[in-house]
Amino acid sequence: MSGRALRWLLSLLPRPLDGAGARLTIIRHHRVYGDGERPLYRLGVSESLLASQLALLRRLGLVPLTVAEGLAWLASGEPGHRVALSFDDGYADNVRRALPLLGSAGAKATFYLTAGLIEERRAPWWDVLAHLLSRTHLGRLEWRGCALPLAGARARIVALRALVPELRVAPQEQGARLAELAARLGVAEPAPCGLGAWEECRAFAAAGMEVGAHTLTHPFLTTLAPAEQRAEIGGSIALIHARLGTRPAGLAYPGGDHDAESVAAARDCGLAYAVTTRTGDAHPAAPRLELPRRGLSEGACLGPGGCFSSRLATAELFGAFDRLRGNASERAAEESAA
Repeated sequence: MSGRALRWLLSLLPRPLDGAGARLTIIRHHRVYGDGERPLYRLGVSESLLASQLALLRRLGLVPLTVAEGLAWLASGEPGHRVALSFDDGYADNVRRALPLLGSAGAKATFYLTAGLIEERRAPWWDVLAHLLSRTHLGRLEWRGCALPLAGARARIVALRALVPELRVAPQEQGARLAELAARLGVAEPAPCGLGAWEECRAFAAAGMEVGAHTLTHPFLTTLAPAEQRAEIGGSIALIHARLGTRPAGLAYPGGDHDAESVAAARDCGLAYAVTTRTGDAHPAAPRLELPRRGLSEGACLGPGGCFSSRLATAELFGAFDRLRGNASERAAEESAA
């Protein structure tokens, strides 16, 4: 039985009733694609699927808040369940597609910006990798003793998935490996930057959304020395403040990657909270600098027929598949890059 079929069957089970306490579910998103877009590396949901998610949340009485608003509610001692919505990285499509949908739904969200890449107009490493594989004319890539077929979109997607773990390294080594891949694939032109420019990012706060930090250059923080971690986190806060006039209160650890030094750096930089990619819900006693989030990807919401399933999305929202999936496998599937 496939994983999707098993999840569908589990979604038929009765949903457990909420307890008497308070629970905040923070949903994790990245990009919002136009319907029909088929990028080589898909890190996000389609516009229509996000609209379906927002409509479902409204029907459930869980119109999303910003993460800061959700945490303020959690601290109030009021029982119940609330949902906060978050978007990582700061893509321009968040401005063009997510903001109008949020406005129509009366919903809020937090947008975590990769400030240094936005400033430099530089593509994140996973977009560079996708660009190289999309542009090459080679039919096969020889890489570290392996031969990766590149004939056709499906083969290139498989190759991309094989290469992503090779780039989960320190920034200097990551840059060297990308340069080597570019040379081997024969692609000279730089990858376009899909992140929003500062002028576009001003729309987040203007629309009543929360702006958070996502480091300067999106490194895997645990590959950095403590001082470098503080520079990435503190520098992003300062740059966002300088460009947008708002000082972030929260941070999203890039790829969820963090350690005790990351937590200490976030605290030393004066942040009120930080979010991870660990699955779960936040309760009043949850450590504010290691908050869990729930992915609500397209695959998590599509039924056996490939259409949006309110039943599956609701089951995901309430954690029906937490034990089935496990944190490690979910991070590998949904957070391999950003």
